[in-house]
Amino acid sequence: MHKVVATQGLVLTKRSAGEANTLVAILTKDLGLVRAAARSARVEQSKLRYGLEPLTQGKFSMVRGRYEWKLVGTEELSRAYLAGSPLSRRAAGRVTRLLLRLIHGEEPVADLYTTVVEGLDRLVRAESEAELESVECVLVLRVLAHLGYLPHTPALAPFLQTAPEGEFMSEDLAVAVARSRPSLIRTINHSLSATGL
Repeated sequence: MHKVVATQGLVLTKRSAGEANTLVAILTKDLGLVRAAARSARVEQSKLRYGLEPLTQGKFSMVRGRYEWKLVGTEELSRAYLAGSPLSRRAAGRVTRLLLRLIHGEEPVADLYTTVVEGLDRLVRAESEAELESVECVLVLRVLAHLGYLPHTPALAPFLQTAPEGEFMSEDLAVAVARSRPSLIRTINHSLSATGL
């Protein structure tokens, strides 16, 4: 009998497979990036039908089959990241595409899931376009750092540390990001071009 693994996760993408099945990519807290098949998820009475939209966060139960993960349950679902402004949803979409581009295999990366979730929480709460751009910039920097694509230099160190009170970004850091944004974007672009992906 296969063991059911339950973990917190964030749906990054989904696509149809066959007549009623769905394939999803889920960034999980415990397993890293998991690609799983949800059998009959598009059937009207399926319990999985409404828990697989991109940017849905929740607890996902999966079983490791011979060739792939099979999604067997969802609970504690939240669609808070879909409730933001169109600009924040587009920014969140760019972050999910970046994760799919950079993560290969299922190896968990310590703190990556927490960073992404906290960053998306802050994106949704951004009160201006400038704030949203700053949050997205810091989130991308931290994702790159977690995945080993960013050099750890003294100049970048302040942007990679979370605020002491557990917030994603302090007000002082937001001001520093706004001031340094052009050079931070150059650093991001250089790191991305160096990946060759």
